[in-house]
Amino acid sequence: MVTSSNENSDPELRGAMLQMKAIVKDFPGTRALDAVDFEVRRGEVHALIGENGAGKSTLMNVLAGRFGDYAGTVHFRRRNVRLTNPRQAHRLGIAVIHQDLNVLGNLTVAENIMLGEEPSGRLPGTLDRGRLRAEAHDVLRHLGFRLPLDAPVNQLGTAHQQMVAIAQAIRRDVRLLVFDEPTASLGQHEVEQLFIVMCELKSKGIGIVYITHRLAELPRIADRVSVLRDGRMVGTRRMSQTQLPELTRMMLGRELAEMFPPKRNTPGPVVLKVRNLTRPGAFEDVSFDLRAGEILGVAGLVGSGRTEIVRALFGADKAAGRCELRGRPIRRSPRRCKAAGIGMIPEGRKIDGNITGLTVAQNLNIGLLDRLSGPMALLTPRRMRNQAAIMTDQMHIVPPDPSRSIDQLSGGNQQKVIVGRWLALTPDVFIFDEPTQGIDVGTKAQMYRLIMELACQGRGVILISSEFIELVNLADRILVVREGRLIEDLPAAGLDEDAVFEACGSKD
Repeated sequence: MVTSSNENSDPELRGAMLQMKAIVKDFPGTRALDAVDFEVRRGEVHALIGENGAGKSTLMNVLAGRFGDYAGTVHFRRRNVRLTNPRQAHRLGIAVIHQDLNVLGNLTVAENIMLGEEPSGRLPGTLDRGRLRAEAHDVLRHLGFRLPLDAPVNQLGTAHQQMVAIAQAIRRDVRLLVFDEPTASLGQHEVEQLFIVMCELKSKGIGIVYITHRLAELPRIADRVSVLRDGRMVGTRRMSQTQLPELTRMMLGRELAEMFPPKRNTPGPVVLKVRNLTRPGAFEDVSFDLRAGEILGVAGLVGSGRTEIVRALFGADKAAGRCELRGRPIRRSPRRCKAAGIGMIPEGRKIDGNITGLTVAQNLNIGLLDRLSGPMALLTPRRMRNQAAIMTDQMHIVPPDPSRSIDQLSGGNQQKVIVGRWLALTPDVFIFDEPTQGIDVGTKAQMYRLIMELACQGRGVILISSEFIELVNLADRILVVREGRLIEDLPAAGLDEDAVFEACGSKD
């Protein structure tokens, strides 16, 4: 339902494209939003930050029409609106690019971009594919994205799927655009291009809500920033007049003394040998050693082959080459690697990590079913509950309810479930692929401490991260991958992020 109101008659609404007042949203047993006020002006980037579970995505889902049972009022472009479904939000010119990408993997890039507005052919019921490709190409050219128009989206990496989602949203006549963690899976070049696009959208009067856990991005792109904590609005600041430590205190409600733990690990003998790992078209001739108690960083720009290398190492993709764990050759497959003592926390927690539709307990215990089985190989509910409770407590999963569906947890807590599942298996080698992607600063600090503790226990750790500050503060060595080749093996001591970025992007 949309009712008219005069924006100019209300001083609080002057210049405001969107104003949400006293928004309340309850879930069973939980108040997710508690009288939240939030405003977006024309042509501004208003950042919305907070820890996982603070209510950011819930507030944006109210705006997107996904939760029609909210309390409070919403004013959008001189009208009082009651948002009850996503189609209504689209008609109003509100588009949300969610952290969990809404792309269709079996359709091509062009088909996803033009979804819902496919041009008709000359004959009834036909599709003008040439025009569809041309219009999709124009959108990508405007954004500066280079994507294969005819490739199925499920063949693309997470970063490129994110680009497809952005192109799909911007193609529509949007007035207010919400980015939910848009740079979490993008490389530095793609982030720079996205910021250029956002500035162009600002100049056209489009309002932008920018949700991110990368606080270092805010001075470059945000005009104002609002902080949510535990479902309540803590405050709003002009970014030009605010320092990042103040925002961190507002988010956490306390000082964050140290993001990174002190280095206490001592690398020992070689635990993993990789020789001549090759997958034609993706990477070739990759060789390295990993020592027990060592954190080995892997750096590279998006498309460099980082993820493809560790997927092949874990046996998720076929590749030639040899791998040895503690001197014994490994026949690579996820099942064999798991049995041998290699665990992998994948980049895409939604697709490759947790199993949607199952509970937290089921996801935590999925790798332990043989250990938790009783007589006659029957699973015992008591053992399942007890084991899930142990890992829920150890990983500080919030809310601490193993019976809750995994889909109801925030992104950071879903990541904790994946890590907890592997911790229970006690592998010798952990592979972390973008472990802090899309999680808040408090959870990041917890993940850093966990990685360091694993190394101190003598486990070998391979760490892939697009945030080079993580590599230089956690890793003992950093492997640099470019265009599918391992080009440098750098000691991390004394390096900074700029040096790693230069190594990743420089040309021979």
